[in-house]
Amino acid sequence: MPARTARNAGEVDLDPEDLLGWLRAVQPGPQVIDILAGIDPRLLSHGEQVDLLVTFERQAAWLAAGQQRVLAALAGGPPTDASGRPSPDGILASGPDGQTWVREEVAAALRLSSVTADRRLQVATALAGRLVGTCSALAEGSISYLQAAAIAEAVDNHDDHIAAAVEGRVLSGASRQSLAELRRSLRRAVLAADPSDAKERHTRARSERRVELWPAHDGMAELHAVLPAEEAMAVWGAVDALARQADCPAGSDPGGSNPDGLDARRADALVALVTAAFDRLNVPARAGVRPHVQVTVAASTLVGADDAPAELAGYGPITADVARQLAGDGVWRRLVTDPVDGKLLDYGHTTYRPPADLTRFVIARDQACVFPHCNQPAVRCDLDHVIRYPDGPTSPANLAALCRRHHRAKHEGGWKLVTDPDGGHVWTSPAGKTYHAPTPNPLPDS
Repeated sequence: MPARTARNAGEVDLDPEDLLGWLRAVQPGPQVIDILAGIDPRLLSHGEQVDLLVTFERQAAWLAAGQQRVLAALAGGPPTDASGRPSPDGILASGPDGQTWVREEVAAALRLSSVTADRRLQVATALAGRLVGTCSALAEGSISYLQAAAIAEAVDNHDDHIAAAVEGRVLSGASRQSLAELRRSLRRAVLAADPSDAKERHTRARSERRVELWPAHDGMAELHAVLPAEEAMAVWGAVDALARQADCPAGSDPGGSNPDGLDARRADALVALVTAAFDRLNVPARAGVRPHVQVTVAASTLVGADDAPAELAGYGPITADVARQLAGDGVWRRLVTDPVDGKLLDYGHTTYRPPADLTRFVIARDQACVFPHCNQPAVRCDLDHVIRYPDGPTSPANLAALCRRHHRAKHEGGWKLVTDPDGGHVWTSPAGKTYHAPTPNPLPDS
């Protein structure tokens, strides 16, 4: 460790010659944190700043390895009650069908979606179990958490023998690879270790095909589709052909005259193909609601008196201009909100069509599952009585949108739900931890 003298609280004076060597050689661990916290990167040379950056990255990997041990203990430990004593009925670990509910605790505590929390638990279990070499490399700081997770995910559906073979093949070179390079190595290693299972793996992977929606900045969003390769190429071919046809006469410049370019025309083509197909299909309603786009906008914004942002359900804030464009073709329903806090109070009857009933009101109010950080749209959720019927009334105050998993967590997993005086929801986990999920305001940033 280099010589150091304290100057001010939180600062450490390091001899420059010792510092450079120390940064290159130091191993991550608790003895490093104090020194790193006292280094002012503005006082270092460019090369020393790079070395400091790498040192922090190794330290982050060491901390991540420690977190994996905690997650693995949560995933595999015996059920306990809030005081840490063993739970005789085991409800804290699983429901009557063996369904575990640990991921809900992790999701609420770390402010993650349930899917992300579940993945973190699976990775941690693998690293603490059959991938101990990978976990050691993570603790040493030679690989990052993302690389360790990639190794765990690559062997997720393979037995211990295959997992060990894949780890042995890729781990020695992982510290010199980017994440993309490591993933290519992993695909080759899996094929080499288990070529006979390739067909079955493809069948399993195909069953996990999906489309995901990710909000982005500036009123945009990303659609992410995971498809069989041949089907993805077919979709791409249709989108690309339509985009080139729409604005590019035969024999002309492939860039066309559209100033937004070919990429933008492909995006337009995808929307056109999907919406045209949707118009021809008789898509059934869920919870009495047909698929729709819900935009909440203040009346003052709608008439142009101000430009306050509107709210696109399932996405977030959008600009006043976009909201006014959508309103031109939409069906209007009056949403009465509290003038102080913006909470939804009533679902009015002033519409162009017959108004929605209580189900529509709760869907419009909750917007998504009321479990902390769950993003399942309310229209795809169950409406559950907070206080069981008939002890509790069927009323807005006693109804909450819960996705199927969190509905089961409440009834089978030992989670308790109560309604806040402000209309939010308070969850208490089997471990005795309390998490608050406020009711979303229709116009939170107005």
